Amino acid sequence: MAITDELRAHRESLVVRHIQAETDNDTETALQTFTRPKYDLRGTSGGIVEGTDAVRELIAGFGTSLPSVAYVAEALHHADDAVIVEYRITGSHDAEWKGIAPTGNTLDYPAIAVFEFDGPDLVCERLYINVRGLEEQMTGLVASGTAG
Repeated sequence: MAITDELRAHRESLVVRHIQAETDNDTETALQTFTRPKYDLRGTSGGIVEGTDAVRELIAGFGTSLPSVAYVAEALHHADDAVIVEYRITGSHDAEWKGIAPTGNTLDYPAIAVFEFDGPDLVCERLYINVRGLEEQMTGLVASGTAG
């Protein structure tokens, strides 16, 4: 499929809307950006989460366990079937996350998300992040802004 300026703009708009919805803890808006909801979390030591209800639960869980976190896009790159986003996870650790009690520590950690498309339709978000490094910031083992 030829990537026209119109298709590129449409895809970028969906991705930006999705990222903002997750930052706002707006599960339904984030979910609505997908045509076939799917997260591939293998790059975060997770699995594949697929389907409306499972993805809704996953997105809502992000908002519950990381309520004050923002996802800040630093760069967007376009490919034939994807928009790749370099972003930072910023904010503070204000709620329990994967068994780690809230510390209030400042978070500022890099990550990459690949938003996969089938034509104009967003069909998957694939995340790549060093979860151990993020957890080290949460627990205070590594200072914010340093790689872990």
